[in-house]
Amino acid sequence: MRPHKFKLPCDIDSFTEIDKKVVIVSVFGKSQYRAKGCKTDMLSSILQINLLDKPEIDQESWCEIEGYYNSKEKTVYLHLRGFLDAYSLLTEYDKFTEKQDCKDFLSVWAHMRDKYARALLVLFHISHIMVLTHPTHTFDYSYVHLFRAMDMIRQKISPQLSDVLSCIHSLPKDWIANARPCSPRILFYFETCPAVFQDSDSDANIKKLEHSLEDQIYHVLRKNRIVTNISSNSMFAIPANQEFVYIHTGNTDSRDMLGYMARKLIESCKVGSGGTTSKSLVTNLDSNNIVMSDSEGETHSFKSFLQQHINLAFTKGFDDNVSRHSIPAHFEIPTLNIFCQVANKVFDYFIHGTDKELLALHNLLDTDVKFSKSRCNKILPRALQAYQENLPQHYTRAYHESKLAHAMAVFEMHARGPLFEEFSEKLQAECDKHWRAGRQMCEVLSLTGHPCTNPVHRGGSEGAGGGEQAEPREDDSELPTREHCSGVRYVCACNCGRIQGSREDPFSLRQANHDYFQMLAKQCGCAQLESIQFPIFQPSTHNYRAAQLFSATKRHDSFSRNESSTPQGDTQACSLGVDTLNEYGSGGQSSATSDQIDSDIPRLSSKTSLTPSDSHKVVIEVTDSDAENAKDKSLVRQPSTTEYLPGMLHTESPSGLLPQFSSWSLVCLGPSSLYSHNLGLQHQIGVFPTSAFLLPWDVTVRLEHHERKERHSLWPMVGDQGGGYCSRGGKSFQAMNAIRGRKSKGGKEFVVKIFVGVEYECPRGHRFMLSAPDKVLKATGNGIVKDSGNKVTSSTADMPLYFPCPCRQTKPLIAQLMRIHVVTPKAPVHVTLNPRVQPGPPPCPIFVTGCEEPVKLSQSAYWILRLPYVYMGEKGPYLPPKEPVPTSHGRLLAGMYGISEVVPEKK
Repeated sequence: MRPHKFKLPCDIDSFTEIDKKVVIVSVFGKSQYRAKGCKTDMLSSILQINLLDKPEIDQESWCEIEGYYNSKEKTVYLHLRGFLDAYSLLTEYDKFTEKQDCKDFLSVWAHMRDKYARALLVLFHISHIMVLTHPTHTFDYSYVHLFRAMDMIRQKISPQLSDVLSCIHSLPKDWIANARPCSPRILFYFETCPAVFQDSDSDANIKKLEHSLEDQIYHVLRKNRIVTNISSNSMFAIPANQEFVYIHTGNTDSRDMLGYMARKLIESCKVGSGGTTSKSLVTNLDSNNIVMSDSEGETHSFKSFLQQHINLAFTKGFDDNVSRHSIPAHFEIPTLNIFCQVANKVFDYFIHGTDKELLALHNLLDTDVKFSKSRCNKILPRALQAYQENLPQHYTRAYHESKLAHAMAVFEMHARGPLFEEFSEKLQAECDKHWRAGRQMCEVLSLTGHPCTNPVHRGGSEGAGGGEQAEPREDDSELPTREHCSGVRYVCACNCGRIQGSREDPFSLRQANHDYFQMLAKQCGCAQLESIQFPIFQPSTHNYRAAQLFSATKRHDSFSRNESSTPQGDTQACSLGVDTLNEYGSGGQSSATSDQIDSDIPRLSSKTSLTPSDSHKVVIEVTDSDAENAKDKSLVRQPSTTEYLPGMLHTESPSGLLPQFSSWSLVCLGPSSLYSHNLGLQHQIGVFPTSAFLLPWDVTVRLEHHERKERHSLWPMVGDQGGGYCSRGGKSFQAMNAIRGRKSKGGKEFVVKIFVGVEYECPRGHRFMLSAPDKVLKATGNGIVKDSGNKVTSSTADMPLYFPCPCRQTKPLIAQLMRIHVVTPKAPVHVTLNPRVQPGPPPCPIFVTGCEEPVKLSQSAYWILRLPYVYMGEKGPYLPPKEPVPTSHGRLLAGMYGISEVVPEKK
């Protein structure tokens, strides 16, 4: 007859013979993974039941106590499966890694140990014999801490547990007072032994090993006061005159359930012969006797080892006191009915109990977390001190993060355990709190990328937007109001370049490109000079506002179209891109789109072109365009007078919007005689002496007339020397700007001399010119400039927006293209400018002035075009590079310069 299987809590009605007295034997301990949590392989009658079933661990109690009632031997066997079993532990760990409920498994392990210890307390309060199994032949010292914690809790909860048991009728008073039937005996079962003792015929050696282990275990338990002289005061007792250690010397295949069942099947087949095989197998599997392994002799078997303790329990009971004057130990053997009632009460109390004393068990077992907490608490002030050491009065987020990284390095060096993450977050919060307590810097970035060095405040212009702005604070209303200041200052010249001044780091576009130059213009006087105004917003109402640029449409104006290379024979309206004199080199090919040409023809009475045969010359063809027709053709859509463009104007800005102020400036210093090619720029300040010259640019212009038109009165006849013009060898500027004429098949050709200069300025106010996109202009000691302006005016080469300053510095400063100098000739032609700047690599937009046509400069005059100091789009400013970069990072697009004929007014 097979034993009756049940689980705690148990149902009394499922048992028969409930008035029969029973001895309770409990098995607990550790098991190997392949054993699937089974630790009762020494009891073959138990192994015959559900050997291959996977253990089902209750998710609430995290353990399972299964029982087997052997009515023949009047014994109840309890088997505890939990997280000391390798199979159950790894299964739960796999679930933990999938869910990741917490950051560290040791925190979960403390809860597992707490639940397992509660289940053990159940067994220690209802059992007579406790069997501790272990997969190896060494004692596990981790049980010492577990037993000490359980004993402390047992002593504290005894009064409460006695109250719980008092409600059970017919339960002896001594049992209620002691809260358990006796002080249980503990036996140790080791599943394996050293190889030299396996299958040994002599039992003497194995007995010596067992006795040696008994001495070691007793010494450890007694020294830690887990076992005392009076058994009733201890959680369990150790037999004084009986063996309590058993080492299994037989085959260990039984730990493998499949292998064990296969071996037993083979043994059963050998029992009978012929037709009696099946009957013998059934008989063997139904046997209720405790069968010893084949490799174990009759004198060394676990059956006899355990049975002597069971027999003693039925006859005399356990009295393991060793004191001379000790009181006899309390010992009770309950009936099956009483056992079930007590087991259910005790199980419910320990597994589901919430008493304060019972909850303290978790803290006693949570040694890893306690050590981690103690260690982290000790190192946290040191790490915080490392952060606070040598802190300035106010500092940026970057400095805060660097100090925080240093503090975290100190913390990581000494902190340990599962609370590491928790305390590291606490350290970060403390450092962040210290920084925000009046030490936080404003950190709003200027348009040049420097943070505001003032403490957090309200007010001030909006910054770059390219970096992180100061985070919003709940107490913003209590912050002081002040302007932003980065503490960085630059030296910058005025619009005309005749004076320089120190300027603060700008935080707004108006301050960067307009207000500073307006202020400097009043000091210089260049505000009174002749100038050309660029289109700006003109409000028609007091309720004007900034446009909402949610879906900006690309402009379709003439200046927004990118120039592309055109085949020879096409016309060009607003740019010269060729080297025009043979002595200065062969020319390139100009570029302009057909739409650009079409949009400019109605607005000019003449046009310039390149013919296939004369690609190095500028062709101006006089047309019969009527002023009335030109006026009608030049109608364009008027810009908005109620909404303005909130930023700078570029090719991707919505059509019909203009900015509130112009970021560009174009002023006339005076007549062309202000510049002497021999003396250079005498009226400009801060320019390197060797670079204070403009580049001569000789342009050959061919004038073509219709047959019915008379020769233009402003152009001299071929060979004329009048009108104040002289040969090329003259020294005066007027002579150098002469027009020399000669006949050609297509019309009349004239040579026009123009002077141009591309000026760069570094943050320290150093100014210099370039003679080519990659070369600084350097004149000889006699002031002779050997370079020409062909390379800087070519339509095939862009000029860099940024260039290394030639000043002597350890690390070269980056200068920015700020001004274009143009000295126009005394000739009936207009030099035109159409500047287009792309301050970053594509897809950066192209910034323009807003003029529908190239700007015409008056004759015989000195003009200076000042470019924006900061280029800012909808996504923020385009910051200058910190190191020299290729031209593609920022460039003044080719095709800026052009020439058109001067049209006399009709009388």
